[in-house]
Amino acid sequence: MSSLLLQSLFPLVFVMLLGWLSGKLGYIRREDSSILASVVIKFALPFHLFIGALNTDPEKIKNISFMAVLVIGLMGAWLFTLLLSRYVFKHDIRTSAIQSLVCAFPDMAYFGAPVLAVLIGPEGFLGVLIGNLVTSILMIPLTIVLIRMGEKEPEERFSTQSPLQMIMHNLVKSVQNPIVWIPVTGVALSLLGIKIPHLLSMPIEMVGKVAGGLSLFTLGLLFYGESPKLNLQTCTNIGIKNLLQPAIMACAGLAFGLSHTLLQQAVIIGATPTAIAAGMFALRSDTYIENASSTILIGTAIGVLTEGIMIYLIS
Repeated sequence: MSSLLLQSLFPLVFVMLLGWLSGKLGYIRREDSSILASVVIKFALPFHLFIGALNTDPEKIKNISFMAVLVIGLMGAWLFTLLLSRYVFKHDIRTSAIQSLVCAFPDMAYFGAPVLAVLIGPEGFLGVLIGNLVTSILMIPLTIVLIRMGEKEPEERFSTQSPLQMIMHNLVKSVQNPIVWIPVTGVALSLLGIKIPHLLSMPIEMVGKVAGGLSLFTLGLLFYGESPKLNLQTCTNIGIKNLLQPAIMACAGLAFGLSHTLLQQAVIIGATPTAIAAGMFALRSDTYIENASSTILIGTAIGVLTEGIMIYLIS
């Protein structure tokens, strides 16, 4: 067990530390992390998921129970936080939407995918693929709608689209993102039993293989120079994201009778720290910025420990 934990978590710590040191020693500017992140999100990870989907048994992709567990775990944490933020912390709807995203959006690209690759192997892509679809099609569009509904100026509220129009607009934008349509294409080809020529799959696979290492390196670089603050909000957010969400995943997985491998994927995705993208939403909305960034940084540091605990429990 100790060997499994070491194999799963040491590469994360090592590569993230390498990225952090690169920023500290001036080898790479922190501002360049956005370029590296774009390479991961728009090319490396989508192609990695594409090849994974293409090489996966179609029957595994059509596992409705697994999809249901991920929807319950991801959106359940999102809804719970929304109600907690609105009625306990008394935040406005805009701030509540951002806090919900911070507590429910796992960092599947940077943190989750490398862990699953080591622990489960190529099949570990499936949870990242479906989880990414859930966040892209449900979580992010709904969050954007709530943010726009919470605009402070009345004229801004009346000039916006209806909630249904905003959902459809943001859904279309999400589907156009490479992280969505490229893996979905792989799923479609797998379900149709279509194989692409080796001459084409080989370079696609080469690009996809850099996703794990480059994503962790970028994550470490992004954290260089950050000064997190620990308070009640931050502790609550980390507790929901790193502990409550994997617990919801585990309960739902047991209720739906998932196989051990799929249950592992669900719990590990739930225990994955908050995605940096949630912090980008806070910055763009000029809302909840300090608590969001502190949650991401401290949650990721603690996430190495909580992820290890989850791996131990489910193994």
